[in-house]
Amino acid sequence: MPDPTLKQMYRMPTVFGPAPGPRNVPEERAHLRFTKETTVLTVTARTDPVMLSALLPPRCTLDGEARLELSVWYLSRIGWLAGRGYNIVMVRIPAMFEGEQESVRGYFIPVLWESLCDPILTGREELGWPKLYAEIPDPIVLEEGWRGSASWQGFRFFDIEAGRFTPSEAPPVAAPMFVHKYIPKTGVWGAEDVSCITVTGAERSTTLHSLERGSGRFTFHAARWEDMPTQYPIVNRLAALPLLGFDEAVLVRTSGGGDVSSQRVVR
Repeated sequence: MPDPTLKQMYRMPTVFGPAPGPRNVPEERAHLRFTKETTVLTVTARTDPVMLSALLPPRCTLDGEARLELSVWYLSRIGWLAGRGYNIVMVRIPAMFEGEQESVRGYFIPVLWESLCDPILTGREELGWPKLYAEIPDPIVLEEGWRGSASWQGFRFFDIEAGRFTPSEAPPVAAPMFVHKYIPKTGVWGAEDVSCITVTGAERSTTLHSLERGSGRFTFHAARWEDMPTQYPIVNRLAALPLLGFDEAVLVRTSGGGDVSSQRVVR
């Protein structure tokens, strides 16, 4: 029988009843819904504005200097996963979107990779986030700094490193993140069932444990079709962006926070 304590939220396969996930936790586990430990390493690079603008959806423009931001998220003790964790590589572009009724200023997310299927499915279908799978190991942390990477079936397409961290009291500026939700129309290839911009709203605040600033760099490695048969166009567009200089690296450790249930369609 379906779990009667779950909310009426469905994903395929629907015949088994409501689907548990980050925004649908069994009633007796509701106290774990917002539990998690998070470490985020962010490195920013300046790049070519014309090439970066080409990664934005219609009615979206760069906000200020052309910058490519890479954030690697290491999550653990996640409540909705019964204490398990996973890792994320997120690409962010400071941008503005002009809708028919409202505008959004924040970060456009053209793509992100996650190391576990469950958050990929729930995030794509419920929120519209452009999530893909990759192997993202925990970072290598030594006295001289941090090193991280992402691979697909043994092909390493992304590297990041950062170090020389010193404590900081100035928190990073929070901004909404928005994505292009797209679901194709079955049997009518090139047409869509859904095509819209969705954005995060106000979320539960996190508890900040530490904030450090240092220096860092990242690299995308161009892929052949043989290396990444379904992802090589994405990786190669990112690898082709010139990295014209890196700004500071930011390392943040937090706990708690929201579950992105504030995601909504931009009108």
